Amino acid sequence: MFSIFSRSVGIAAISVVVLGLAACGESSEEKATKQTCAATSEIKAQVKKLETLPISSSFVAEVKTSAEAIDKSVGEVKSAAPNLPAANKAEFEAATRTFQLDLASQIATTVKSSTSGEAALKSAEPEIKASLSKLEADYKKAFEGLKCS
Repeated sequence: MFSIFSRSVGIAAISVVVLGLAACGESSEEKATKQTCAATSEIKAQVKKLETLPISSSFVAEVKTSAEAIDKSVGEVKSAAPNLPAANKAEFEAATRTFQLDLASQIATTVKSSTSGEAALKSAEPEIKASLSKLEADYKKAFEGLKCS
Protein backbone atom coordinates (compact mmCIF):
# COMPACT_ATOMS: atom_id res chain seq x y z
CA MET A 1 0.00 0.00 0.00
CA PHE A 2 2.81 2.37 0.83
CA SER A 3 4.53 1.63 -2.51
CA ILE A 4 1.34 2.47 -4.44
CA PHE A 5 1.14 5.78 -2.59
CA SER A 6 4.83 6.52 -3.29
CA ARG A 7 4.39 5.69 -6.97
CA SER A 8 1.37 8.00 -7.21
CA VAL A 9 3.24 10.81 -5.50
CA GLY A 10 6.21 10.26 -7.83
CA ILE A 11 4.02 10.37 -10.93
CA ALA A 12 2.27 13.49 -9.66
CA ALA A 13 5.62 15.16 -8.94
CA ILE A 14 6.93 14.34 -12.42
CA SER A 15 3.70 15.66 -13.96
CA VAL A 16 4.04 18.93 -12.03
CA VAL A 17 7.67 19.32 -13.14
CA VAL A 18 6.83 18.61 -16.80
CA LEU A 19 3.89 21.02 -16.76
CA GLY A 20 5.98 23.61 -14.94
CA LEU A 21 8.72 23.42 -17.54
CA ALA A 22 6.20 23.62 -20.36
CA ALA A 23 4.72 26.75 -18.84
CA CYS A 24 8.11 28.47 -18.39
CA GLY A 25 7.71 30.30 -21.62
CA GLU A 26 9.11 30.59 -25.04
CA SER A 27 12.47 29.41 -26.25
CA SER A 28 15.08 32.01 -27.13
CA GLU A 29 14.44 31.21 -30.82
CA GLU A 30 10.72 31.91 -30.44
CA LYS A 31 11.39 35.17 -28.58
CA ALA A 32 13.92 36.26 -31.21
CA THR A 33 11.50 35.47 -34.02
CA LYS A 34 8.72 37.46 -32.34
CA GLN A 35 11.08 40.38 -31.66
CA THR A 36 12.29 40.36 -35.25
CA CYS A 37 8.79 40.16 -36.69
CA ALA A 38 7.61 43.01 -34.45
CA ALA A 39 10.57 45.11 -35.56
CA THR A 40 9.98 44.43 -39.25
CA SER A 41 6.32 45.32 -38.77
CA GLU A 42 7.40 48.70 -37.36
CA ILE A 43 9.77 49.17 -40.29
CA LYS A 44 6.89 48.49 -42.66
CA ALA A 45 4.69 51.06 -40.89
CA GLN A 46 7.41 53.71 -41.07
CA VAL A 47 8.08 53.02 -44.76
CA LYS A 48 4.35 53.38 -45.51
CA LYS A 49 4.31 56.65 -43.56
CA LEU A 50 7.27 57.96 -45.55
CA GLU A 51 5.70 57.00 -48.83
CA THR A 52 2.55 59.00 -48.08
CA LEU A 53 4.20 62.12 -46.66
CA PRO A 54 3.47 65.29 -48.58
CA ILE A 55 6.47 67.40 -49.58
CA SER A 56 6.32 70.36 -47.21
CA SER A 57 8.48 72.33 -44.80
CA SER A 58 8.14 69.55 -42.21
CA PHE A 59 9.06 66.79 -44.67
CA VAL A 60 12.74 66.58 -43.69
CA ALA A 61 11.91 66.43 -39.98
CA GLU A 62 9.32 63.71 -40.63
CA VAL A 63 11.84 61.72 -42.68
CA LYS A 64 14.40 62.07 -39.89
CA THR A 65 11.90 60.86 -37.26
CA SER A 66 10.87 57.87 -39.37
CA ALA A 67 14.50 57.05 -40.19
CA GLU A 68 15.35 57.05 -36.47
CA ALA A 69 12.42 54.70 -35.76
CA ILE A 70 13.49 52.44 -38.62
CA ASP A 71 17.09 52.47 -37.37
CA LYS A 72 15.90 51.45 -33.90
CA SER A 73 13.88 48.59 -35.39
CA VAL A 74 16.82 47.47 -37.51
CA GLY A 75 18.88 47.42 -34.30
CA GLU A 76 16.25 45.15 -32.72
CA VAL A 77 16.46 42.80 -35.70
CA LYS A 78 20.24 42.73 -35.38
CA SER A 79 20.15 42.07 -31.63
CA ALA A 80 17.69 39.21 -32.08
CA ALA A 81 19.52 37.66 -35.05
CA PRO A 82 21.94 35.46 -33.04
CA ASN A 83 18.98 33.70 -31.39
CA LEU A 84 16.95 33.17 -34.56
CA PRO A 85 16.51 29.63 -35.87
CA ALA A 86 19.44 28.76 -38.14
CA ALA A 87 17.13 28.56 -41.16
CA ASN A 88 16.07 32.21 -40.75
CA LYS A 89 19.27 33.78 -39.42
CA ALA A 90 21.13 34.26 -42.69
CA GLU A 91 17.96 35.45 -44.43
CA PHE A 92 17.24 38.13 -41.82
CA GLU A 93 20.86 39.28 -41.71
CA ALA A 94 21.02 39.67 -45.50
CA ALA A 95 17.65 41.45 -45.58
CA THR A 96 18.76 43.83 -42.84
CA ARG A 97 22.02 44.73 -44.61
CA THR A 98 20.24 45.32 -47.92
CA PHE A 99 17.54 47.45 -46.37
CA GLN A 100 20.01 49.58 -44.39
CA LEU A 101 21.92 50.42 -47.56
CA ASP A 102 18.71 51.36 -49.35
CA LEU A 103 17.54 53.50 -46.43
CA ALA A 104 20.88 55.32 -46.29
CA SER A 105 20.59 56.08 -49.99
CA GLN A 106 17.05 57.42 -49.53
CA ILE A 107 18.09 59.68 -46.66
CA ALA A 108 21.04 61.00 -48.67
CA THR A 109 18.70 61.86 -51.55
CA THR A 110 16.31 63.67 -49.23
CA VAL A 111 19.04 65.60 -47.41
CA LYS A 112 20.65 66.61 -50.70
CA SER A 113 17.32 67.91 -51.97
CA SER A 114 16.50 69.74 -48.75
CA THR A 115 19.68 71.77 -48.45
CA SER A 116 18.38 74.34 -50.89
CA GLY A 117 15.05 74.85 -49.14
CA GLU A 118 11.43 73.93 -49.69
CA ALA A 119 11.39 75.05 -53.32
CA ALA A 120 14.20 72.61 -54.10
CA LEU A 121 12.32 69.89 -52.25
CA LYS A 122 9.23 70.58 -54.34
CA SER A 123 11.22 70.43 -57.56
CA ALA A 124 12.86 67.19 -56.41
CA GLU A 125 9.50 65.69 -55.43
CA PRO A 126 9.35 63.22 -58.35
CA GLU A 127 12.83 61.93 -57.52
CA ILE A 128 12.04 61.71 -53.79
CA LYS A 129 8.71 59.95 -54.38
CA ALA A 130 10.38 57.49 -56.77
CA SER A 131 13.05 56.85 -54.16
CA LEU A 132 10.41 56.27 -51.48
CA SER A 133 8.59 53.84 -53.78
CA LYS A 134 11.89 52.02 -54.28
CA LEU A 135 12.33 51.90 -50.50
CA GLU A 136 8.88 50.28 -50.21
CA ALA A 137 9.84 47.72 -52.86
CA ASP A 138 13.15 47.10 -51.10
CA TYR A 139 11.32 46.55 -47.82
CA LYS A 140 9.08 43.98 -49.44
CA LYS A 141 12.00 42.24 -51.09
CA ALA A 142 14.04 42.24 -47.89
CA PHE A 143 11.51 41.41 -45.16
CA GLU A 144 8.06 40.37 -46.29
CA GLY A 145 9.06 36.87 -47.32
CA LEU A 146 10.49 36.06 -43.92
CA LYS A 147 7.51 34.15 -42.54
CA CYS A 148 6.26 36.73 -40.06
CA SER A 149 2.55 36.52 -39.38
